[in-house]
Amino acid sequence: MITKSWWFKPCRTTLHRFQISFFLAAAATALPVNLLAAPSTGEIREDIRQFQQFFLSRFPDVPLEAYQDGVNALPQYAQRRLGWELLLEFPPYESEMIAARDQWQAPLPSGGNLERCFVGKPPPTAYPYFFNGETHTIAGDINNCLLENGAGVLDGMSGEMARLVAAFKSPWSGQVMDIDFRSEEIRQLYKKGRQYFWAKRGQMNFSCANCHVHNAGNQLRGDVLSAALGHSTGYPAYSTTWSLDGNAMGTLHRRYAQCNALVGAAPLAAQSEEYIALEVYQAIMNSGVPIKVPSQRQ
Repeated sequence: MITKSWWFKPCRTTLHRFQISFFLAAAATALPVNLLAAPSTGEIREDIRQFQQFFLSRFPDVPLEAYQDGVNALPQYAQRRLGWELLLEFPPYESEMIAARDQWQAPLPSGGNLERCFVGKPPPTAYPYFFNGETHTIAGDINNCLLENGAGVLDGMSGEMARLVAAFKSPWSGQVMDIDFRSEEIRQLYKKGRQYFWAKRGQMNFSCANCHVHNAGNQLRGDVLSAALGHSTGYPAYSTTWSLDGNAMGTLHRRYAQCNALVGAAPLAAQSEEYIALEVYQAIMNSGVPIKVPSQRQ
Protein backbone atom coordinates (compact mmCIF):
# COMPACT_ATOMS: atom_id res chain seq x y z
CA MET A 1 0.00 0.00 0.00
CA ILE A 2 1.28 3.46 -0.87
CA THR A 3 1.94 5.62 2.15
CA LYS A 4 0.11 8.89 2.57
CA SER A 5 3.32 10.83 2.09
CA TRP A 6 3.36 9.56 -1.49
CA TRP A 7 0.56 11.78 -2.71
CA PHE A 8 1.66 14.89 -4.53
CA LYS A 9 1.45 18.06 -2.51
CA PRO A 10 1.67 21.26 -4.56
CA CYS A 11 4.84 23.13 -3.64
CA ARG A 12 5.63 26.77 -4.16
CA THR A 13 9.34 26.37 -4.51
CA THR A 14 11.43 27.71 -7.33
CA LEU A 15 11.52 24.21 -8.78
CA HIS A 16 7.72 24.17 -8.98
CA ARG A 17 7.87 27.24 -11.23
CA PHE A 18 10.75 25.55 -13.07
CA GLN A 19 8.54 22.48 -13.65
CA ILE A 20 5.66 24.58 -14.98
CA SER A 21 7.90 25.90 -17.74
CA PHE A 22 8.49 22.30 -18.84
CA PHE A 23 4.77 21.58 -19.04
CA LEU A 24 4.22 24.71 -21.09
CA ALA A 25 6.98 23.57 -23.40
CA ALA A 26 5.40 20.15 -23.72
CA ALA A 27 2.78 21.52 -26.09
CA ALA A 28 5.50 21.85 -28.69
CA THR A 29 6.67 18.25 -28.50
CA ALA A 30 4.56 17.14 -31.46
CA LEU A 31 7.16 18.92 -33.60
CA PRO A 32 10.41 17.12 -34.47
CA VAL A 33 13.11 18.06 -32.00
CA ASN A 34 15.33 19.48 -34.76
CA LEU A 35 12.68 22.12 -35.54
CA LEU A 36 12.73 23.45 -31.98
CA ALA A 37 15.23 25.98 -30.76
CA ALA A 38 17.83 24.43 -28.48
CA PRO A 39 18.01 25.99 -25.00
CA SER A 40 20.90 28.40 -24.55
CA THR A 41 23.88 27.54 -22.38
CA GLY A 42 22.67 30.24 -19.97
CA GLU A 43 19.25 28.59 -19.70
CA ILE A 44 20.86 25.23 -19.00
CA ARG A 45 23.12 26.71 -16.31
CA GLU A 46 20.05 28.21 -14.65
CA ASP A 47 18.29 24.82 -14.86
CA ILE A 48 21.25 23.23 -13.08
CA ARG A 49 21.24 25.88 -10.37
CA GLN A 50 17.51 25.58 -9.66
CA PHE A 51 17.48 21.78 -9.84
CA GLN A 52 20.38 21.34 -7.45
CA GLN A 53 19.21 24.08 -5.10
CA PHE A 54 15.85 22.34 -4.73
CA PHE A 55 17.50 19.22 -3.30
CA LEU A 56 20.07 21.11 -1.25
CA SER A 57 17.19 23.02 0.36
CA ARG A 58 14.99 19.96 0.82
CA PHE A 59 17.81 17.97 2.43
CA PRO A 60 19.99 20.69 4.04
CA ASP A 61 22.27 18.20 5.79
CA VAL A 62 23.17 16.40 2.55
CA PRO A 63 26.03 18.11 0.66
CA LEU A 64 26.20 18.03 -3.13
CA GLU A 65 28.99 15.44 -3.28
CA ALA A 66 26.99 12.98 -1.11
CA TYR A 67 24.41 12.49 -3.86
CA GLN A 68 26.82 10.05 -5.50
CA ASP A 69 25.49 7.53 -2.95
CA GLY A 70 21.92 7.69 -4.25
CA VAL A 71 19.16 6.98 -1.75
CA ASN A 72 21.79 5.99 0.83
CA ALA A 73 22.64 9.68 1.23
CA LEU A 74 19.14 10.72 2.34
CA PRO A 75 18.29 11.15 6.04
CA GLN A 76 15.14 9.06 5.57
CA TYR A 77 17.41 6.11 4.74
CA ALA A 78 19.62 6.53 7.82
CA GLN A 79 18.38 3.37 9.58
CA ARG A 80 19.38 1.24 6.59
CA ARG A 81 22.63 3.04 5.81
CA LEU A 82 24.64 1.08 8.38
CA GLY A 83 23.68 -2.19 6.69
CA TRP A 84 24.70 -0.73 3.32
CA GLU A 85 28.07 0.38 4.72
CA LEU A 86 28.68 -3.07 6.22
CA LEU A 87 27.83 -4.68 2.88
CA LEU A 88 30.45 -2.55 1.14
CA GLU A 89 33.20 -3.77 3.46
CA PHE A 90 33.17 -6.87 1.23
CA PRO A 91 31.64 -5.45 -1.97
CA PRO A 92 29.36 -7.95 -3.71
CA TYR A 93 30.49 -6.63 -7.09
CA GLU A 94 34.22 -7.29 -6.60
CA SER A 95 34.31 -10.53 -8.59
CA GLU A 96 32.37 -8.79 -11.39
CA MET A 97 34.97 -6.01 -11.49
CA ILE A 98 37.92 -8.42 -11.58
CA ALA A 99 36.38 -10.04 -14.67
CA ALA A 100 35.60 -6.62 -16.15
CA ARG A 101 39.17 -5.34 -15.82
CA ASP A 102 40.52 -8.51 -17.42
CA GLN A 103 38.08 -8.21 -20.32
CA TRP A 104 38.90 -4.50 -20.76
CA GLN A 105 42.50 -5.43 -21.51
CA ALA A 106 41.88 -8.74 -23.28
CA PRO A 107 42.89 -8.93 -26.96
CA LEU A 108 40.13 -8.65 -29.55
CA PRO A 109 40.23 -10.57 -32.87
CA SER A 110 42.22 -7.76 -34.52
CA GLY A 111 44.84 -7.81 -31.75
CA GLY A 112 43.67 -4.53 -30.22
CA ASN A 113 41.66 -4.16 -27.04
CA LEU A 114 39.09 -1.89 -25.45
CA GLU A 115 41.66 -0.06 -23.38
CA ARG A 116 43.50 1.08 -26.52
CA CYS A 117 40.24 2.17 -28.18
CA PHE A 118 39.59 4.65 -25.38
CA VAL A 119 43.03 6.27 -25.43
CA GLY A 120 42.50 9.91 -26.35
CA LYS A 121 38.78 9.87 -25.61
CA PRO A 122 37.26 12.15 -22.96
CA PRO A 123 37.04 10.89 -19.37
CA PRO A 124 33.80 9.17 -18.34
CA THR A 125 32.79 12.31 -16.44
CA ALA A 126 32.45 14.09 -19.81
CA TYR A 127 30.11 11.52 -21.39
CA PRO A 128 27.80 11.83 -23.31
CA TYR A 129 29.50 14.20 -25.76
CA PHE A 130 29.09 15.24 -29.39
CA PHE A 131 31.93 14.77 -31.86
CA ASN A 132 32.36 14.16 -35.56
CA GLY A 133 28.65 14.28 -36.33
CA GLU A 134 27.37 11.96 -33.61
CA THR A 135 26.54 11.78 -29.92
CA HIS A 136 28.83 9.42 -28.06
CA THR A 137 27.88 7.35 -25.04
CA ILE A 138 30.28 4.99 -23.30
CA ALA A 139 28.22 1.94 -24.27
CA GLY A 140 28.04 3.17 -27.85
CA ASP A 141 31.80 3.69 -28.03
CA ILE A 142 32.40 0.21 -26.58
CA ASN A 143 30.26 -1.35 -29.31
CA ASN A 144 32.00 0.75 -31.98
CA CYS A 145 35.35 -0.51 -30.71
CA LEU A 146 34.18 -4.12 -30.75
CA LEU A 147 32.93 -3.79 -34.33
CA GLU A 148 36.11 -2.09 -35.53
CA ASN A 149 38.16 -4.89 -34.02
CA GLY A 150 36.23 -7.82 -35.43
CA ALA A 151 34.10 -8.67 -32.39
CA GLY A 152 30.32 -8.76 -32.02
CA VAL A 153 28.38 -5.94 -30.39
CA LEU A 154 26.81 -6.31 -26.97
CA ASP A 155 23.26 -5.76 -25.79
CA GLY A 156 23.29 -2.33 -24.16
CA MET A 157 21.38 -3.68 -21.14
CA SER A 158 23.46 -6.81 -20.64
CA GLY A 159 25.56 -7.55 -17.60
CA GLU A 160 28.62 -7.81 -19.83
CA MET A 161 28.10 -4.27 -21.13
CA ALA A 162 27.56 -3.05 -17.55
CA ARG A 163 30.86 -4.60 -16.46
CA LEU A 164 32.78 -3.03 -19.35
CA VAL A 165 31.31 0.44 -18.77
CA ALA A 166 32.21 0.07 -15.09
CA ALA A 167 35.77 -0.95 -16.02
CA PHE A 168 36.16 2.34 -17.90
CA LYS A 169 34.49 4.49 -15.25
CA SER A 170 35.81 3.02 -12.00
CA PRO A 171 39.34 4.56 -12.14
CA TRP A 172 37.64 7.96 -12.30
CA SER A 173 35.50 7.50 -9.19
CA GLY A 174 35.61 10.67 -7.12
CA GLN A 175 35.89 12.96 -10.16
CA VAL A 176 32.94 15.26 -10.78
CA MET A 177 30.55 15.27 -13.72
CA ASP A 178 31.41 17.97 -16.25
CA ILE A 179 29.48 17.75 -19.53
CA ASP A 180 30.29 20.11 -22.40
CA PHE A 181 26.88 21.39 -23.53
CA ARG A 182 28.07 24.12 -25.87
CA SER A 183 27.17 22.22 -29.06
CA GLU A 184 23.65 22.68 -30.39
CA GLU A 185 23.32 18.91 -30.82
CA ILE A 186 23.86 18.22 -27.12
CA ARG A 187 21.55 21.07 -26.18
CA GLN A 188 18.84 19.63 -28.44
CA LEU A 189 19.22 16.25 -26.74
CA TYR A 190 19.16 18.00 -23.36
CA LYS A 191 15.83 19.57 -24.32
CA LYS A 192 14.39 16.22 -25.36
CA GLY A 193 15.71 14.53 -22.22
CA ARG A 194 14.30 17.30 -20.03
CA GLN A 195 10.89 16.82 -21.57
CA TYR A 196 11.11 13.04 -21.11
CA PHE A 197 12.05 13.44 -17.44
CA TRP A 198 9.10 15.70 -16.62
CA ALA A 199 6.41 14.20 -18.89
CA LYS A 200 3.92 11.68 -17.51
CA ARG A 201 3.58 8.25 -19.09
CA GLY A 202 2.30 4.72 -18.62
CA GLN A 203 -0.79 3.29 -16.98
CA MET A 204 0.10 5.02 -13.69
CA ASN A 205 0.54 8.38 -15.45
CA PHE A 206 3.80 9.09 -13.62
CA SER A 207 6.82 11.09 -14.65
CA CYS A 208 10.39 10.55 -13.46
CA ALA A 209 9.90 13.74 -11.44
CA ASN A 210 6.81 12.43 -9.62
CA CYS A 211 8.95 9.86 -7.84
CA HIS A 212 12.40 11.42 -7.72
CA VAL A 213 11.69 15.15 -7.30
CA HIS A 214 8.29 15.68 -5.70
CA ASN A 215 8.54 12.59 -3.52
CA ALA A 216 12.27 12.16 -3.03
CA GLY A 217 12.77 10.85 0.51
CA ASN A 218 9.16 9.68 0.82
CA GLN A 219 8.24 6.00 1.04
CA LEU A 220 6.63 3.83 -1.59
CA ARG A 221 5.75 0.26 -0.54
CA GLY A 222 8.31 0.34 2.23
CA ASP A 223 11.17 1.71 0.12
CA VAL A 224 12.55 5.24 0.25
CA LEU A 225 12.44 7.04 -3.09
CA SER A 226 15.81 8.37 -4.20
CA ALA A 227 16.53 11.94 -5.25
CA ALA A 228 17.01 12.63 -8.95
CA LEU A 229 20.17 14.57 -8.16
CA GLY A 230 23.10 12.19 -8.53
CA HIS A 231 20.98 9.48 -10.19
CA SER A 232 23.33 8.56 -13.00
CA THR A 233 26.62 8.97 -11.12
CA GLY A 234 26.57 5.46 -9.61
CA TYR A 235 25.90 3.49 -12.79
CA PRO A 236 26.64 0.81 -13.77
CA ALA A 237 25.47 -0.56 -10.45
CA TYR A 238 25.25 -3.87 -8.66
CA SER A 239 21.58 -4.33 -7.77
CA THR A 240 20.42 -6.64 -5.02
CA THR A 241 17.15 -7.09 -6.91
CA TRP A 242 18.88 -7.85 -10.20
CA SER A 243 21.15 -10.37 -8.46
CA LEU A 244 18.12 -12.59 -7.85
CA ASP A 245 18.01 -13.49 -11.55
CA GLY A 246 21.77 -13.96 -11.78
CA ASN A 247 22.45 -10.74 -13.68
CA ALA A 248 23.32 -8.31 -10.90
CA MET A 249 25.28 -5.66 -12.82
CA GLY A 250 23.14 -3.24 -14.80
CA THR A 251 23.55 -0.18 -16.96
CA LEU A 252 21.76 3.13 -16.58
CA HIS A 253 19.56 2.31 -19.57
CA ARG A 254 18.54 -0.96 -17.92
CA ARG A 255 17.37 1.10 -14.95
CA TYR A 256 15.44 3.43 -17.24
CA ALA A 257 13.69 0.44 -18.82
CA GLN A 258 12.83 -0.96 -15.38
CA CYS A 259 11.35 2.36 -14.29
CA ASN A 260 9.25 2.53 -17.45
CA ALA A 261 7.90 -0.95 -16.75
CA LEU A 262 7.11 -0.08 -13.13
CA VAL A 263 4.79 2.76 -14.19
CA GLY A 264 3.15 0.66 -16.91
CA ALA A 265 4.97 2.23 -19.86
CA ALA A 266 6.64 0.26 -22.64
CA PRO A 267 10.41 0.06 -22.03
CA LEU A 268 12.58 1.38 -24.83
CA ALA A 269 15.71 -0.17 -26.31
CA ALA A 270 19.12 0.55 -24.84
CA GLN A 271 20.82 3.41 -26.70
CA SER A 272 17.48 4.62 -28.07
CA GLU A 273 17.39 8.34 -28.75
CA GLU A 274 15.01 8.89 -25.83
CA TYR A 275 17.25 7.10 -23.32
CA ILE A 276 20.36 8.84 -24.65
CA ALA A 277 18.54 12.18 -24.31
CA LEU A 278 17.51 11.34 -20.74
CA GLU A 279 21.10 10.33 -19.98
CA VAL A 280 22.31 13.69 -21.35
CA TYR A 281 19.78 15.58 -19.24
CA GLN A 282 20.66 13.73 -16.04
CA ALA A 283 24.39 13.99 -16.67
CA ILE A 284 24.12 17.76 -17.04
CA MET A 285 21.89 18.11 -13.96
CA ASN A 286 24.59 16.19 -12.05
CA SER A 287 27.29 18.74 -12.87
CA GLY A 288 29.70 18.90 -9.94
CA VAL A 289 28.56 15.59 -8.40
CA PRO A 290 31.35 12.96 -8.20
CA ILE A 291 30.87 9.61 -9.88
CA LYS A 292 31.11 6.44 -7.79
CA VAL A 293 31.39 3.32 -9.94
CA PRO A 294 30.57 0.62 -9.36
CA SER A 295 27.95 1.25 -6.72
CA GLN A 296 25.43 -0.92 -4.94
CA ARG A 297 21.72 -0.24 -5.21
CA GLN A 298 18.59 -2.09 -4.15
